[in-house]
Amino acid sequence: MIGEITQNDTVSLYNPSKEIRDFTSNVVKKDYEAGDEILNKTWVELNNMSVLDRKDRDQRTFNAFVDEEIDDPNEAWKWIGTRSKARNKAIALHNYITAGYVIPMFMAQNDEDEEDRMFSDIMRDVTEWMINNSDYKQSYVGVSMGMLVNPVTYLGAEYAEVYQKIKEMQEDGTYTTTEIVDETLSGFKAPIYSTEQVLITNAFQPNIQRQRCIVQRRFIEYTEAESIYGKHENFNFVQPGVNTIFNEEDGQFYDIKDDDHSMLVEECIYKNRKEDIEVVFVGGIYMGNVDDIEANPIKHRDNRNAPKYNITPFGYQRVNEHFFFYKSLMNAQYWDNSLLDAQYQMAMNRAFLDTNMPIAITGQDEIDGEVIYPSSVFAFKDKDTKVTPVLPQADLGGMFGAMVKTETSMEESSISNLSSGQLPKGAGQTATAISIANANAKAMLAGVGKVMADSMVQFGGLMADIVCNHLSAPVLDQLSSDSNKLKYRSFILPKKLVGGKEVTKVIKFDDTLLGMLMTDKQIKEKEAKMLEDVGYPNNKSHIYRINPEVFARYKYLTYIEPQTMFPQNEEFMQAKLSDLYKMLRKDPLISAESLVKKLLYANFRSDADDMMAKPNPNEVPVTEDETGAGGESAGTGVEKVLASMGA
Repeated sequence: MIGEITQNDTVSLYNPSKEIRDFTSNVVKKDYEAGDEILNKTWVELNNMSVLDRKDRDQRTFNAFVDEEIDDPNEAWKWIGTRSKARNKAIALHNYITAGYVIPMFMAQNDEDEEDRMFSDIMRDVTEWMINNSDYKQSYVGVSMGMLVNPVTYLGAEYAEVYQKIKEMQEDGTYTTTEIVDETLSGFKAPIYSTEQVLITNAFQPNIQRQRCIVQRRFIEYTEAESIYGKHENFNFVQPGVNTIFNEEDGQFYDIKDDDHSMLVEECIYKNRKEDIEVVFVGGIYMGNVDDIEANPIKHRDNRNAPKYNITPFGYQRVNEHFFFYKSLMNAQYWDNSLLDAQYQMAMNRAFLDTNMPIAITGQDEIDGEVIYPSSVFAFKDKDTKVTPVLPQADLGGMFGAMVKTETSMEESSISNLSSGQLPKGAGQTATAISIANANAKAMLAGVGKVMADSMVQFGGLMADIVCNHLSAPVLDQLSSDSNKLKYRSFILPKKLVGGKEVTKVIKFDDTLLGMLMTDKQIKEKEAKMLEDVGYPNNKSHIYRINPEVFARYKYLTYIEPQTMFPQNEEFMQAKLSDLYKMLRKDPLISAESLVKKLLYANFRSDADDMMAKPNPNEVPVTEDETGAGGESAGTGVEKVLASMGA
């Protein structure tokens, strides 16, 4: 979108309408320049460094960068390495954060602000299905590392339907070309955007949804751009390795070669939430509605049809209450890490000197390095010849003690050795000291968890929008002979715990429930049929039938409890459940069977079902709610759910 135009650059064949030309130059290009300036401007909040310079320094710290170019040969003997302490802390903390994948929780509310627990659970289950059937897990690992290293890293929540061409052989041996959904590029995606890939317009507004506009930019393969935008009439002007830039002086577009990305094209997505505008530029070429610029609404919308930016910023620590960018872990560790490296360099270099001490020789004899080796024996001709060390023997105890203090300081701003699995050394470390250190480590991690939870809540809201607008909506049935036939989706989640039993959850958005009003008798009949379908009481699955229209109209509030983000110690949880069993076993408000199943599952997982006593077939069963509302009979739960569906 921006660049320097020289005399060697040619005028582009791309010549859009005046409306598109004005929008490109007066709106998009100016906002692009403002966002680019924010990235390159120095900020007091970042120690008088720009965002990009801060990012480069922090990445060098994480990568344990060492400049090995030495001009002076007299200095070549010195050790110039690094202990990589900051990197090790980042890896330890990253392993701790990614021990499990964070899945947001949801609370469903109807128009009267009443909570619906069943719909809350369904939203979480469908969100979990999205996570398991997308690149979210890989992206979660990447964005959690990015927040430790960069001033900001973004995670996107995108949904797309992209088609690819395939060739099919006919009966006569000829081939025809058809289009099918490209499953690699379609569906829910969670792409990662690095610091420089997102431009904002206000560096003092930490809430990205309050930014006037944002620009997402990335370099992609020309063939990928063609599969997404190839049908647009302007795509013929897109060239790999070329950016088309508007020149305000003569009002023309120029093609500028990009030698750094000779086989790629730049995709820029301009979004203005307040004006509800989203326009894509590929290589500087307009890919929006050519007839009406206003007819380019933002694609991501909530269930009220309100536009939202579909990316979420992640970071390690807030710099202050207003600054958009974060203080990364590498930023917090930088000076201590530099000090520790300097201490190690001094100590190691002095140790080298003590081991291979430079000597002074007085007298007539000459001694060179060839006679200095282990167990060497030689005699002086001159009785007055003396070999004297140039330097006194050094006491490095104080230096290594200072290193320990520096490493302790680094633990205060990151994960402690105790939390990363390293037990303290020395007899002086009592159980009380270990307990205090562990409590301090948990407090520090809780702070990291709160910052991360804030970002995950925002991202969970974006995923809920995708569920309501896309996954609960009908899609074309590609297996049907009728090319216009629509169907609703079903979602299968294996190994889910329902009522203390491990089953497969099946969630069906059922179009037969649309607008349905049912009597009590019909509800009972539906209930009996559903129990028969799952093979009660030996059922291995649990079926939910959901009215998609009612489900999509609900308001879903996202929340995360920071203390549950990080993995709990398994032995601790087993002991806790055992204590709870003793306390609650005879409580009349607690289902004894479910409590026993929970305890067995915590210790024996899938083998828990085999350990439970089999039900007596002569007894009238009181089942868990067929729709997933635990603790109620199937009739009560189904009646409640179907009544809300028909409302």
